[in-house]
Amino acid sequence: MVSPKKGKWYLYEGPVEAISSNKWEQHSSCTIVSPIMDKSESGVYVHRAISIETCRIDVAIPVLHGQNGEDGTIQGVLDLAGINYVGCGVFTSALGSDKVQVQKLVHNLGIQVAPSIHFYSEQIPNIRIQDFIAQHDFPVFVKPVRAGSSIGISMVSHKDALMPAIKHAAQFDTEVTVEKAIQGSEVGCGIIGNSKPIVGGVDEIELNGDFFNFTEKYELLSAQIHMPARIPLKTKRYIQKAARAIYMAIHCEGLARIDFFLQEDGQLIFNEVNTMPGFTEHSRFPTLMKEAGYSYETLIQTLIELAAEKRNGVTGHETTKG
Repeated sequence: MVSPKKGKWYLYEGPVEAISSNKWEQHSSCTIVSPIMDKSESGVYVHRAISIETCRIDVAIPVLHGQNGEDGTIQGVLDLAGINYVGCGVFTSALGSDKVQVQKLVHNLGIQVAPSIHFYSEQIPNIRIQDFIAQHDFPVFVKPVRAGSSIGISMVSHKDALMPAIKHAAQFDTEVTVEKAIQGSEVGCGIIGNSKPIVGGVDEIELNGDFFNFTEKYELLSAQIHMPARIPLKTKRYIQKAARAIYMAIHCEGLARIDFFLQEDGQLIFNEVNTMPGFTEHSRFPTLMKEAGYSYETLIQTLIELAAEKRNGVTGHETTKG
């Protein structure tokens, strides 16, 4: 187990209920561990009170979000330690967390992206920003280039709020992007697999506020998620095809959720790739994969098998769905 707040690694041997209630860190069984940087060991050192033991890890599930969680950092540590893990590798995780670079790649696939500009937060180009606003007008989104879960993102509807939003985003990254707000519904598509991905369903987020921010993602105070999305079958197939193309192009492994904006005229605009989507039993990703025949339990088992495939160099995957 990894403490999101402390960044420490623990061996937890207490009751499962303490994990679901988020009280496991206070349990007396928690013991500090550290990764063994020896691929032949594939495990961790367990720092007991009077001794150091080794503990082999078959598969790690990095259910961590944002910086140092799904940006390739923890994936790199696991690679160096020779530990199999669920999900995308270092390159894809880092790319998926970089809003600017992933948009460039998706645009090269012929999929539309929102107009945007980006810059270093220490050198704010006022003239470029003014020209961008003059061309695209408000509202715009101001975002840190590399941050997850809507951290540091602001929707700006007038000039006076623009600079405070840029300064806010700059607290979370050295680069900031200003992006035209797209009018339309948000839709997402879940995918699992390595070289032979299986595409799940498409859902739709109905918003009652400005955008699907951090609070709405985790508490759903006013937003509603429609599964399946309230769209024609032809549009659904188009979204699934685009999502699969992106998944393959950036070399996703294990799982990902690809999000888009769908405009009233049917145009599809890329939003983001989530290389480690939320994974509670009621999260969007497991619900999306139910359409492809995966129960929550089977989905977890499949992802563990896919993690082992990466190590063994197997290119395909078949499983019995339940």
